[in-house]
Amino acid sequence: MRLKNIFLGLFTIGVLSVSAQTTINSSYFQVMGARPLGPSTMSGRITAIEGITSDGQLNLYVGTAGGGIWKSQNGGLSFSPLFDKYCQSIGALAIEPGNAKVVYAGTGESNTRNSVSYGDGLYKTTDGGNNWQKIGLDSTERISKIIVDPSDKKTVYVSAPGPLWNASSHRGLYKTTDGGKTWNKILYVNEETGCADIAIHPTKPSTLFASMWQFRRKAYAFSSGGSGSGLFKSTDGGKTWNKLTKGLPEGDYGRIVITINPSKPSELMAIVEAKVSGIFVSEDEGETWIKKPSNENLTARPFYFSTLVYDPKDPKRVYRPAYDFQFSNDGGNSWSGAFTGGVPPHADHHALWINPNNPEMMFLGTDGGIYTSTNRGTAWSFLNNLPVGQFYHVSTDNQVPYNVYGGLQDNNSWMAPSSAPGGVTAVDWRWINGGDGFWVQPSLLNSKIIFSESQGGEITKVDLSTGLSYGVRPKKLDGDDEHRWNWNTPIVMGTSKKKNAAGKPVYNLYTAAQYLFKSNDDGKNWERISPDLTTNDPNKINQAEKNTGSITGDNTSAENHCTIFTITQDPKNENIIWVGTDDGNLQLTTDGGKTWQNKAAGIWKTGVPEKTWISSIEISSLDSKRIYVTLDNHMYGDMRTYAVMSTDGGNTWKKFSSSEFTGFAHVIREDIKNEKLLFLGTEMGLFISLDGGNNWMRSKYQNMPWYNMVRDIKIQPQTNDLVIGSHGRGIYIIDNIQPLRELVKSDVNQPVIFYPIQNFKYEYSPQYPRPADNLVGWNGGSNGVAPTFYYYLKERSNSGVKIEIYDAANKKIKDINGSSSKGLNRVYWDLTINAPKVAQGGYIAQSSVLFSSVIGPKVDIGKYKVVVKADGKEYVQNIQLDANPAKGLDAVSINSLYKQSMRLYNLHERLFTVIDSLDKTVKLISKGDTTVPAVKEKLSKLDSFKREIVELNRKSIFFDEFKYRRRVSDLYVSVANGLEPLSASQEKGIAVLEDQFLVFQKRFFELIK
Repeated sequence: MRLKNIFLGLFTIGVLSVSAQTTINSSYFQVMGARPLGPSTMSGRITAIEGITSDGQLNLYVGTAGGGIWKSQNGGLSFSPLFDKYCQSIGALAIEPGNAKVVYAGTGESNTRNSVSYGDGLYKTTDGGNNWQKIGLDSTERISKIIVDPSDKKTVYVSAPGPLWNASSHRGLYKTTDGGKTWNKILYVNEETGCADIAIHPTKPSTLFASMWQFRRKAYAFSSGGSGSGLFKSTDGGKTWNKLTKGLPEGDYGRIVITINPSKPSELMAIVEAKVSGIFVSEDEGETWIKKPSNENLTARPFYFSTLVYDPKDPKRVYRPAYDFQFSNDGGNSWSGAFTGGVPPHADHHALWINPNNPEMMFLGTDGGIYTSTNRGTAWSFLNNLPVGQFYHVSTDNQVPYNVYGGLQDNNSWMAPSSAPGGVTAVDWRWINGGDGFWVQPSLLNSKIIFSESQGGEITKVDLSTGLSYGVRPKKLDGDDEHRWNWNTPIVMGTSKKKNAAGKPVYNLYTAAQYLFKSNDDGKNWERISPDLTTNDPNKINQAEKNTGSITGDNTSAENHCTIFTITQDPKNENIIWVGTDDGNLQLTTDGGKTWQNKAAGIWKTGVPEKTWISSIEISSLDSKRIYVTLDNHMYGDMRTYAVMSTDGGNTWKKFSSSEFTGFAHVIREDIKNEKLLFLGTEMGLFISLDGGNNWMRSKYQNMPWYNMVRDIKIQPQTNDLVIGSHGRGIYIIDNIQPLRELVKSDVNQPVIFYPIQNFKYEYSPQYPRPADNLVGWNGGSNGVAPTFYYYLKERSNSGVKIEIYDAANKKIKDINGSSSKGLNRVYWDLTINAPKVAQGGYIAQSSVLFSSVIGPKVDIGKYKVVVKADGKEYVQNIQLDANPAKGLDAVSINSLYKQSMRLYNLHERLFTVIDSLDKTVKLISKGDTTVPAVKEKLSKLDSFKREIVELNRKSIFFDEFKYRRRVSDLYVSVANGLEPLSASQEKGIAVLEDQFLVFQKRFFELIK
């Protein structure tokens, strides 16, 4: 991707009118911000960790597989994202020695599993991550390591393994001598071989070591190794290179990881992928090598585990984080994985940073987040504050609040409420199945039954009422070929009008290998309802088992191919089912599976390459003839965005196009109420169309990364929430997209539009129970519960926007300051009127007196008028507030609470009048001769009277007086904040205060006669 495309201005959508043209981009509805749910409790894959001490604080920079870059300035106690405007797949980080502000970030993860994303070049910051500049290497696709020359900070080396899915001349080792302004490729083998690792001599920086790696992944196979692989050395800064072989294995190599002992730079250690992989040590700067003892934990999956680190101060101590954490105290002759306590680190390790000033302290990056140790890795604690979970799919149920479900890369399947008291936190997430999590689907008829799937189609039914789980994957029957289950096997549900033998309603549960299966009894029994719907290409089947061309084998179902990947049932007709395969077939049945038609040929006519993977199918809920399909061709090196639409049931197709598009497409959704509103999720962004797909805009202002890896999208029908599953930043929710629907229908050339207000049932956000603060981890917040007013401004209002609320008697009861931003604006009403006037005087900080002056009574049920005032004009809508007995807020209780709080409100206002009059009287009298005995006595009496009412001796928040004003305030705040009225006996307290006020009022009038 070219640099200029990254920074293109926001794509705009023209909305025409007879007067002028207004253009809209996603900044126009930035009030529709996404609410992140995390989670952080299982985090996600960490690809790079670098640290430096600056100003007495330990700064950590963390790169992730799909969640961008995060920074901590307190040693990992909290993190903030730094890279949300750029590619989210991070391969490597490097900090300029001695300068915490200068950081290099290489995009594109080099842990080359099947689901890994890709990058778009190298970035640099000179201000600690506040701003970034791309400095080249745009086409390298993935970067594995960055090294800054310790003797010359402008000299930087970058190892680029290069593209995973295709040949490329952009692989190799790159060098800059001007801080990234220009680059030279100083080591290159061929289009199939990239640079996997580099090391630089700490005292002789012209001495370099580089490992070259030949590799290729296909949709159905992975090959690690070949004649291009090897280990190389240069003693002149990369001008010339020698291949190192003495003592290393014979034959072809795969990936090689290499590290230099900082305490003894003549010593190097390498892990070499070969026919018999092993650990090798050189004592003479790489000229000769000796093989050391090793085990499977040290050498397993070398393409995936590429970390090897010497202790900064102990020349005999070396670490090998891989499947688990191994260390050696004797230079690699023996290894241990001793664990003495704390939290066992998640398996699969990819990054390790050891504090050079204190080698006891280290930070370990795994497939499940970051762990930290203060005793050289024998005990660990988990940093529960990085919400970088890698979801594949997301689903919801219809509970209140509804639950969100999803499966995570190497981190199981989970569920959490969409909202919770105090916000959705790590404690709210619940683990419901193991393995790599993919699809998770709650039953359509029983919210206690959940289906989840781990890699290779291992489908489990979980019964939440009993806590038990059952394997329910369809079994091979006579006449079936061996079932081919995709790494990411679909589980899909559809409604049904049928009933079972007992007369109870059923629903359709689908899953698929190369065949489509259906169950009507929660997966107990399955019916095969299709033939093989794939191409059944023998050249693409079981290639991983054959291990063709790879040095070492790896068969985890990731390369299972010629499978069904996506299933969609028409919501209005259960006999209409669409199926998409990973080898490009788009199959349709209109008779429940009896016959099938392949509709793919029409898509290829639009310019989509043939045999492209069908990644999602969407049937419009408004028109069954309108079908949307996304297609993913990245496994053939094609990262373009493919999405098509048919309006005639799949006979003809139109391809969507936009200069905004980036990343291969995962999912498309049509809004369930407005067919013009479309959402498209790709590997590099969420895209929105307001005109049925003719024009698209990137979501930049919705509180998500601009290049978010959006894997799945759901629209929750009861709440109209947009639920987004990302492969790197967890779950996001855009609450209630109804205003966006209104915007789609609007004439946005109008200067102001005040949208109709939805009627509101009395309700408040729950406060309890909530987890302890020390357990929450990431807190994603909860949805707001309040009447909401939306209005649109064609241009920013320079005079400001005011909102006024009037009761049924047309009396103004509330003033709210509105936003003046161009586009869609949002204002919440907290169901209160303006706060009362409170008697002045004394020290009122952090007392109920102060709170009384800012808290208004809750209004009664009924009809209210809302007025938006903008640029000298008024715009009016009405809202009806209704009782909500189901939440304990019935009409009688609301009315009683309103009346009680208004009695206290009026007491405050009347008391304010008395004290204000008293103060004015004192001021007037004080203008005269205050030495006159009668005047002096008058002032003394007024002062004593005020001190009976107002707390004038209070000097701090820890010294209280309880005078009349304070007693009124205490009860007022209690009632105004209350959710139920005072009991009959408690209400007598108001009468006591009212009677006391009358006495004070009478005495005041007598004093000022």
